[in-house]
Parts: sequence; C-alpha cells; structure tokens
Amino acid sequence: MKWVFVMSKQGQKKFRIGLRTIKTVIAVFLCCLIGFFRGIVPIQSSIAAILCIKADKKDTIQTAVTRIIGTILGGATGVLTLLFFLNVGILYNSLLFYFILCILLIPVIYIPVRLGWPDATALTCIVYVVVAMGYTGELSPIQMAVERTVDTLLGIIIAVPLNALLPNRYEVNVNTPVSTDDNNPTGSSK
Repeated sequence: MKWVFVMSKQGQKKFRIGLRTIKTVIAVFLCCLIGFFRGIVPIQSSIAAILCIKADKKDTIQTAVTRIIGTILGGATGVLTLLFFLNVGILYNSLLFYFILCILLIPVIYIPVRLGWPDATALTCIVYVVVAMGYTGELSPIQMAVERTVDTLLGIIIAVPLNALLPNRYEVNVNTPVSTDDNNPTGSSK
C-alpha cells in the first residue's frame, strides 16, 4: 500500500507515503486520543510511539524493549535526583541545580551500560532530564515520574501491537524482489 503524489510532470521524484508513515500517524493519533481522555498532553507517549514504529516487527520489539528499560531507569534516576534536591534544599532551576544535574549524568549514563543495555543509554538520559527538569511542584516527584513513565509506556504499548497487526513493506511486497538500488526499486535487472 503506497500512496504516490507526482510533484511535477518534468520527471521529478515522486513523494510516497509508505506503511511506516501511516502506522506512525495512527499510533500518535491513538496516543493523543487516550491522552485527551486522560486529561494530559501526550508528549511522552507520542514520542515513544514515533520511536518504536520501525520497518519491521523485530526492530519494533527491540526498540520497545530498549525504550522500556531506558524509561524505567531514567524515571528512577530522575526521581532520586529530585528527592535529593528537595531534601538538601537546592533551588530548582538554579545554576547549582543545573550543575549537579549535569554531573549526575555520569552515573545515569553508566547504569544502562553496566547493566548490559548500552542502547538504552540515550533514552535513560532523556527521561532523566525530562523528569528532573520537568518538575513543576504540582505533583510529588514520584507521582510526576510515574505519570511520565506511564505515558511513555503507553506509547510503546500502542506502537508494538499496531506495528505487528498492520502489514509491513516486506509482507505487502512478498512477490516483488527487494532492491537496495534507489534507481531500481523493483529489483529487476537493468
């Protein structure tokens, strides 16, 4: 299933909307729909869904597992950092806050690497920074981290089954040879 839009009649390349794009749009819409009914802005779930939709199911599952690990580790380290700041009395958004937050990235980076999940390192750092910098004081640090973690996991929970249920390009084009040559998309010999 590909939608093709011709940009001009002078032979310019065609713009194609592929299955991965369609699945990504559906996943983000479902995140927004659920976020709407939960009364939240679904930023984390939408980002997670975008990152988890891959060209095939195997890559989607691997990305989802990595994202789950990174989310849990980042959420936990973000909460611990916030609790430390609140108990010690370091002013939120002060220069000292930012300095310590950045120095603490060293163990945050080390944890997933040491646990054997180096691919989760960037995601761990992102969630750590989002939790620590996103604290508004409206909720406790633990409530806020749980809410952001649940929102992220929701995006993964939406993306993985959606990507598994809808066909990928390899399933749609079973009878068409696959070519890595951009000038020869059918895979036929020249």
